[in-house]
Amino acid sequence: MVATKKTAAKTATKKTTTTKPVAKKTTTTKPAAKKTTTAKPAAKKTTVAKTTTTKTTTKPAAKKVAPAKTAVEISVNGNKKIGTLMKEFNKQFPYIRLGIFYSYARQEVAKGGTIYNIDADKTLASVRRADSGGDISISGNKKIKTLEQEFDKVFGLYAQVCYTTKDGHRYYTSGSTDDMTLSAFNKKCEADGCKKGEWK
Repeated sequence: MVATKKTAAKTATKKTTTTKPVAKKTTTTKPAAKKTTTAKPAAKKTTVAKTTTTKTTTKPAAKKVAPAKTAVEISVNGNKKIGTLMKEFNKQFPYIRLGIFYSYARQEVAKGGTIYNIDADKTLASVRRADSGGDISISGNKKIKTLEQEFDKVFGLYAQVCYTTKDGHRYYTSGSTDDMTLSAFNKKCEADGCKKGEWK
């Protein structure tokens, strides 16, 4: 008889290991906070111009002094035309005129006769006395009588400084007026209201 060895079947208790599911570690990634850079508007660099305060001392305006007119000397020689000379004279002395006559006119004046100017287109050399000649100059500080004497001596001609009153009457200088300078007499005639002379 065969003995049957019963093998007690041990029911192996299977050790069931219940594996807990690994909790998923959920990493919540916080969204990166957007770094908002608020750009500050660039401050405008304002350059404030420094105002330099200049202390201005206002001097009272100096009175304008009209420059003295330079006296023009008129040169007289034989080549000068009588008309040119009379024009130059009248430009320099607007209230008086220069009359130039032949030498015999002196006697006519003494008689109270009428005398006439020499033709303005003639030169002094063409009408002067044959034995005369030379040069003279006319300036404002020359006396009337000196000028008239020089014309007689240098050119042998009768010269007279003339003027016209405000009433239109024409005269020659005489007496005390002959001792006045040309500039002084011209100013006197202007002050007296004499008419501006015309060289013709």
